[in-house]
Amino acid sequence: MRPHKFKLPCDVDSFAYTDQKVVIVSVFGKSQYQAKGCKMEMLSSILQLNHMDEPEIDKDSWCEIEGYYNSREKTVFLHLRGFLDTHTLLTEYDKFTEEQDCKDFLSVWAHMRDKYARALLVLFHISHVIILTHPTHTFDYSYVNLFRAMDIVRQKISPQLSDVLNSIHNLPKDWIANVRPCSPRVLFYFETCPTAFQNPDNDTNIKKLEHSLEDQIYHMLRKNRIVTNISSNSLFAIPANQEFVYVHTGNIDSRDMLGYMARKLMQSCKISSGSSTSRSLASLDSNSIITDDTGTESHSFKLFLQQHINLAFAKGFDDNVGRHSIPAYFEIPNLNIFCQVANKVFDYFIHGTDKELSTLHNLLDTDVKFSKSRCSKVLPRALQSYQENLPQHYTRAYHESKLAHAMAVFEMHARGPLFEEFSEKLQAECDKHWRAGRQMCEVLSLTGHPCTNPIHRGGSEGAGGGEQTEPREDDSELPTREHCSGVRYVCACNCGRIQGSREDPFSLRQANHDYFQMLAKQCGCAQLESIQFPVFQPSTHNYRAAQLFSATKRHDSFSRNGSSTPQEDTQACSLGDRNNTDGITDYGSGGQSSMTSDPIGEDIPRLSGKTSLTPSDSHKVIIEVIDSDAENSKDKSLVRQPSTTEYLPGMLHTESPSGLLPQFSSWSLICLGPSSLYSHNLGLQHQTGIFPTSAFLLPWDVTVRLEHQKERSSSLWPMVGFTGSDHGIHGGYCSRGGKNFQNINTVRGRKSKGGKEFVVKIFVGVEYECPRGHRFMASAPDKVLKTTGNGIVKDSGNKVTSSTADMPLYFACPCRQTKPLIAQLMRIHVVTPKAPVHVTLNPRVQPGTPPCPIFVTGCEEPIKLSQSAYWILRLPYVYMGEKGPYLPPKEPVAASHGRLLAGMYGSGLIRHNEVESGLQTLIVDTLCVL
Repeated sequence: MRPHKFKLPCDVDSFAYTDQKVVIVSVFGKSQYQAKGCKMEMLSSILQLNHMDEPEIDKDSWCEIEGYYNSREKTVFLHLRGFLDTHTLLTEYDKFTEEQDCKDFLSVWAHMRDKYARALLVLFHISHVIILTHPTHTFDYSYVNLFRAMDIVRQKISPQLSDVLNSIHNLPKDWIANVRPCSPRVLFYFETCPTAFQNPDNDTNIKKLEHSLEDQIYHMLRKNRIVTNISSNSLFAIPANQEFVYVHTGNIDSRDMLGYMARKLMQSCKISSGSSTSRSLASLDSNSIITDDTGTESHSFKLFLQQHINLAFAKGFDDNVGRHSIPAYFEIPNLNIFCQVANKVFDYFIHGTDKELSTLHNLLDTDVKFSKSRCSKVLPRALQSYQENLPQHYTRAYHESKLAHAMAVFEMHARGPLFEEFSEKLQAECDKHWRAGRQMCEVLSLTGHPCTNPIHRGGSEGAGGGEQTEPREDDSELPTREHCSGVRYVCACNCGRIQGSREDPFSLRQANHDYFQMLAKQCGCAQLESIQFPVFQPSTHNYRAAQLFSATKRHDSFSRNGSSTPQEDTQACSLGDRNNTDGITDYGSGGQSSMTSDPIGEDIPRLSGKTSLTPSDSHKVIIEVIDSDAENSKDKSLVRQPSTTEYLPGMLHTESPSGLLPQFSSWSLICLGPSSLYSHNLGLQHQTGIFPTSAFLLPWDVTVRLEHQKERSSSLWPMVGFTGSDHGIHGGYCSRGGKNFQNINTVRGRKSKGGKEFVVKIFVGVEYECPRGHRFMASAPDKVLKTTGNGIVKDSGNKVTSSTADMPLYFACPCRQTKPLIAQLMRIHVVTPKAPVHVTLNPRVQPGTPPCPIFVTGCEEPIKLSQSAYWILRLPYVYMGEKGPYLPPKEPVAASHGRLLAGMYGSGLIRHNEVESGLQTLIVDTLCVL
């Protein structure tokens, strides 16, 4: 007859003999994965178990207590399945990792142990005999902590549990007072033993092993006060005069049921043949398959267990020791009372919410408690390592480096599942310490340096485009002050005659306009003749910055020469008096009238120029005389007037929308005075900070040839050669009547097959300036100008004015420094000749690699410089577009990083005939792109 199987909580009506007295035997412990949580293999011959059943773990209790009622043996067997079983643990762990974002299993492991300990307390309050099984032959010391925690909780909840049991009718009062039928005996079953003890004939050695284990377990339990002299005061009892340890010495293959059945099948096939095979297979019923030897007759677990059951039925357990021990309480209930008590106890421990019962979790959470203790001790040390040697104010980068060091200290000593929680707390504490008045402003300047002041309101980042790296929650409590990076530079004024110290700029106006205006007042160059660039002129008081949602390419002078890199060998030159810009009001000294006051008007004949870039004529300007009617017959493009209500927030470049002008000019073009200020023998004596070996300008010879479209007498262009002294140039040009124009002995003329040629000498200089104020000239895109000991310049200006070579925007400074400084192209020096020839400038700068825009002055036509004058073009200190400033490189790089585009320089001839001879005044404005 098979035992009756049930689960707790159980139904009393499902049992046949409810008045029968029963002894309750419970089994718990650990099991291997192949056993699927079954630990009752030692009782399989009695219970006829089916080991192939999958355990059904309750989602709330995370455990299962299954029972078997053997009416013949008058015994109820309880089997606890839970997280101590390997199969159940791995199954639930896979579900846990899939459902939970946090992979910290140790924090959940305490919750699992709490659920398992509650189920164990159920067994310890309703059982007479409890069997602890273990897969190996060594005792697991982790049970000590589990038993100690259960004993503490058992003593705390006894009054509450007594009240719960008081509701059961006919339950003995002593049972209610003791809250359990007796102090249960715990027996220890070890599933395996060492190989030397597996001989079934050697019972003496196995007994010695069992007795040795008994001594170890008893002393360990007594030392931890889990077992005491009075069994009723202890969680469980250990028999004083009976064996309580059993080591299994039989075959253990039956735990792998599939392998066991396969071996049995093969074994039956070997010993059987024919019809006898079916009889042998039929004889392998479920009982014979599952039943395993539990030892010899002298060493049998059934006999080992039966003696304890018989003693329970005979007189009960009295495991008290000592001279004055009192009799222990022992009660054997009938099946009806057992079911009622089991249901009440199960409901209380599994679903109970008493405060005393909740302490079980804290007692079992040793891993988390250790982690909390360890991390709490390490956290102040890590925080102290962060706070060591901190400056008064520091940046986020420094904060993060110190935080990384503190985290390294914390990781070195912290342990356990609370590591992540305390690491986040450390990060929060360090961040709080940084934000408590130590946070640096960190708004970047236009040169890439952060503001070193404490975080504050105000500053000029709105105008300058410096980005705020740290969000501010409440600006109202912050002080108001200007930005300061602590970095200072040495920079010369517009004309270069004085130098001054300047702060790191945070706004575009401060970088390109205000500083130079301030220095110009000190120098006096603000009073010099200058050419004003187009800027915004408001027509109303409520003007504002334009919202740049889209950009339309401008059609200024930079777009008339094609792309940034010239693609054509010849370029047409524009007339100087066409489409004049209102912003250009002064065209230099020399007695020339402006182009808006021509006395002749439309009847003036025009001269147009073409540049021939053949090897033999690379520096010639061809002047063709044409009629004005042909010019007037061409359609003139409409020039869009700039806006007077909206200004361009940044600098002018190729991507800027048409019709918008900036509030201020980032460029400067001034005239120092007459050309005699520069001596080719003495060099630049009026400039400050220039290296003595580089304080010279480059001579540039330009050949101009006149041609006429129609046959004209050569007397119209008489040439008279004579020797002049200025600039070392020979030749001259005069009118037909023999009257010279002012002092025009700067031209050398000769006849050629195609017309008349003139050679003029222009002096140019491309100046670079480093952050420490060192200035020098370049003689080529890759060479610094250096003169001989006598101050003789052997180089010419052809390389820097070439139409095919771009000048680098940044150059390595030749000053002696540990780390090479980067000098920036800041000024263009031009000394125009005394002859009736003017020079034109059309600067275009690309401060970065493409697709970086090209920055321009905004003039519609190339800028004309007056004759016999010393002009200096100061370039912007900072180049900034809509996406922010273009920072200079930290190390010397190729010219492609930033460049002054070729095609900047041009020259033109101004010719005046005698009014007495009835000739018209001719104004020739020809752009020669070289």
